[in-house]
Amino acid sequence: MTVLAQEARHSVVVLHQLIERIFNQPAGSDDSFQLLMSYFHPEFRMVTPKGKEYNLNEVEDLFRQLQGQREGMRIATCEHVILSHHENEITVQYREMQMMDGDNQSRISLAILDCSSSIPRWRYLHETLVA
Repeated sequence: MTVLAQEARHSVVVLHQLIERIFNQPAGSDDSFQLLMSYFHPEFRMVTPKGKEYNLNEVEDLFRQLQGQREGMRIATCEHVILSHHENEITVQYREMQMMDGDNQSRISLAILDCSSSIPRWRYLHETLVA
């Protein structure tokens, strides 16, 4: 596996750790929010499991609304698979599990990461719930 592929897989893990922290901590607890947003490319786009599309500004607003609102939520990722690697862009598929109060949700996600800077920056994310 190339260094870029390893960095992309690591980015998936770190990003979800940051999201978990955001969901569990009130605003202003630490610098997690700014760090989280630094992982996204300015042209980031996302499609949620319900088919809602978000741009970067909408994703930022969503995380601000959810900050500290899901205390006790745990998020884990696994089954990271690099689907393509073209110069400085990597496409990775992974499984995400969200666990809270005995309610477990699993989704398969596809992410495109721009690896041209010091940290991979997320350009696109598409999430699909697992039945």
